Amino acid sequence: MTGNSNESTSNANTRVLSIQSHVVSGYVGNRAATFPLQLLGHEVDVINTVQFSNHTGYNSFRGQRFAAAHVLELFDGLHDNHLDVGYTHLLTGYIGNSENVRAVETIARRLLETNPGLKFVLDPVMGDDGALYVPQELIALYRDVLCPLANMVVPNQFEAELLTGISIRSLDDARRACDKMHELGVPNVVITSSQLQDGGTALLHLVGSELDPESGLKDQFTIAFPRLSGYFTGSGDFFAALMLARHASLAPQFAGRLGSLARACELATATQAGIMEATQTFQQATGVPVPEQLVRGTRPSDMVRGFELRIIPSQSLITNPTKEFVAQRIGENTE
Repeated sequence: MTGNSNESTSNANTRVLSIQSHVVSGYVGNRAATFPLQLLGHEVDVINTVQFSNHTGYNSFRGQRFAAAHVLELFDGLHDNHLDVGYTHLLTGYIGNSENVRAVETIARRLLETNPGLKFVLDPVMGDDGALYVPQELIALYRDVLCPLANMVVPNQFEAELLTGISIRSLDDARRACDKMHELGVPNVVITSSQLQDGGTALLHLVGSELDPESGLKDQFTIAFPRLSGYFTGSGDFFAALMLARHASLAPQFAGRLGSLARACELATATQAGIMEATQTFQQATGVPVPEQLVRGTRPSDMVRGFELRIIPSQSLITNPTKEFVAQRIGENTE
């Protein structure tokens, strides 16, 4: 086990508002985030930015994308009944359009007015593997509007490149991208998965950087983990929830000292790797072939279904991961 009893569940009175997508079947967006947060001891309320029958990696999907007015109306309903009081964390995932980014900005600012200590975990869902699947204008809005409000940002490699303008090919590139996001006002940065030229093809690298804004001290680190083949969807949403949960639970233990982000990444990566491996094993057992390089809309639904994250059958890996990963410090760490 990588965790101990003090790290398994939250001792803090945490309450999370999660704003992202929802599907009837499968595990992406709020469907991927809510259960691990609750299992790790955090109260969760959700606002859905879309409601689809299934995620968009299938051959087809049906449902609705919700307008910003709908998102704000739901939050206003919470406010009318004083239910917006007491949130300690805001988590956002797929937002989809510029109007909803502005709605999230409004909600974040209102929550920060109520609780200046609120922690905003931002997953800037824009694309992956070089493909942008949101409107171009969202890049600047994420960078200039939401990042300055966030306490933690968890982009993938492509999203980190979009936010910073830095092409990430090495650990040094990733460190510079983290520093650029610190300059945007984000104290905790996690580039969740990077394919680095000096890291081989069998491994992906998480690169994290924790900044103490008062002293200027930083803790920068990397975690290498196996790259699994397949068509996984929702893993980023799941990981962002794990990061929020673990980081919140560790805060009292570290009491403002550097190191909590790295430890949260170790625990979240251990769970993520276990769930991904369990998912791959399940899909292989279905016997459905997995051709390479199938683009969205051309993937057989029976194959895609086999790659739905095995969160519920493998839930013990959320509280007590069996794998272990150790963060390796990089750069000139000062603590």
